[in-house]
Amino acid sequence: MSRAGSRRGGELLEMAVAVPSPPSLSGHTWRALGVGDPPALHQLELDCVPTDGGTSLSSIEEYRGKLEGGGENLTTDTLCAADSTGRLAAAAWVTLDDHPQQQYRVFLDGSVHPEYRGHGLGSFVLQWMEACALEMLSVQKEDRPGVLRLDFYDRSADALALFEEHGFRFAFAEDEMQRDLSQPVPAVSLPEGMDLVTWSPERASLFFDVYQDAFGDRPRFPHWSEETWRHNLTDDPDFRPDLSLLLLDDAKAVGFAICHVEREGDQERDGTGWIDQMGVRPAWRRRGLGTALLCELMGRFEADGLARAALEVEMNNRPALCLYERLGFERLRRCTSYQKVACGGGR
Repeated sequence: MSRAGSRRGGELLEMAVAVPSPPSLSGHTWRALGVGDPPALHQLELDCVPTDGGTSLSSIEEYRGKLEGGGENLTTDTLCAADSTGRLAAAAWVTLDDHPQQQYRVFLDGSVHPEYRGHGLGSFVLQWMEACALEMLSVQKEDRPGVLRLDFYDRSADALALFEEHGFRFAFAEDEMQRDLSQPVPAVSLPEGMDLVTWSPERASLFFDVYQDAFGDRPRFPHWSEETWRHNLTDDPDFRPDLSLLLLDDAKAVGFAICHVEREGDQERDGTGWIDQMGVRPAWRRRGLGTALLCELMGRFEADGLARAALEVEMNNRPALCLYERLGFERLRRCTSYQKVACGGGR
């Protein structure tokens, strides 16, 4: 079994990967995942917990929805090794996200049962996923780079060493934090002369200007255009303009927050208000504005019937972490990303 780099515009993709035949695994058959595999995928996750940890497990129903939505792509984008009972020794799934305008992101999600590790199975699965990802990228427009991503909540030290061996490098780690909105939210007033207004297309440039000033000095700042920033943040169907705020000091925009909402059921109080981005211009920091803005958001989330507030923050951003912890946010889990650029300089 092999996959080679595909030709586009007369050029061979720079990181073509030739994949060997699947390792021989007694009593197992290599095949694509199918709609009958949700229980087996869930069990594979459970079996990996003692070795890898289990911060975030998918339910059988979540797997069922994902597999049923996979359609014909399951045939080409997934792989597993199953025994006669359907129990999985390994599984792999590759997904292309072409939504971000600055890059194509290909997510590689693979796992090997602890009983079958140490025999080259993990290396094969990773090589197979990488080749599958390159094949996906080969048919995309040549308008942006492709990035292969291994995003995970828990992995063993051996898995991290395997990623490094195959050229993937640590990119970032973010803590996902939540705050129970049934707990009282501090009443924090804005300084005199300051006001809050909600998102509107007419104010988009003001939001973007604050975003650039507040985030521009960060190591991974993407240098998006306003069009790309708006596309990535506000084109989401769950984006909530009425919960996305701009902080004004007289007529000067000095702080902002972009939010979306995830509903999980039809209970009277349910769902999560997500703070996708929140920032204050450097010249206006250390005045309590971040605290006031965050408390205002939580109050509006609670009034909207939401049960939780949530956000993600870089694990090394100590000022932000201290602010969130002081206001009752607790770390739920940490997402780590290892990445590899498939080709550079635009495609």
